[in-house]
Amino acid sequence: MKGTTRWALLALACVLAACISSGPRDVQRYYVLEDSRSPSAKAEAARNATLLLAPTMVSGFYDTQGIAYSHSAGTRAHYQYHSWTEAPGRRIDELLAMRLERSGAFRTVVSVTSAVRGDLVLTTYVAELYHDASTDPGSGRVSLTAELTDPARRLLVARRSFAASASAPTYDAPGAVQALNQALATLLDELVTWVDATAPR
Repeated sequence: MKGTTRWALLALACVLAACISSGPRDVQRYYVLEDSRSPSAKAEAARNATLLLAPTMVSGFYDTQGIAYSHSAGTRAHYQYHSWTEAPGRRIDELLAMRLERSGAFRTVVSVTSAVRGDLVLTTYVAELYHDASTDPGSGRVSLTAELTDPARRLLVARRSFAASASAPTYDAPGAVQALNQALATLLDELVTWVDATAPR
């Protein structure tokens, strides 16, 4: 009887020790990458042309649901328990398409994978999308390269790189998300303006 009691107490002690050491688990949180300044009304089309959007390509480290941050130059990591709802490339496709449609720069804006013939093709590549946390509270940084091409003539119309940043309100993942949303909105402002000014009329 004493041996049984001793083993029972030992088992209980092990269970309690495991509970204390592991502590409460953090809850996984998901965030939507958003355009904080998307226009609500669609402008009248400035040119009778169709723009084809190629799927946005993303640098390997950022092509994931993980929210990236950097504590020092040349280093990157992903926040634990904090993720995007989807990989950024697909979401940026949607936001860019909405921006271009509402800008009125083109009669039609569709995916390059559709059966529609287009006058121009816009290709985008996201080089960086991360929280620069080297200082408190840090900033959200986004950089992207865009190419506008004429598929009929197999001609590169123009190519340009864009970069934008915004201060984070707090030194954590939620603050990083707000900063990245603001930085992305600024970058989309510049990108859409460039496309409209560069595309032939």
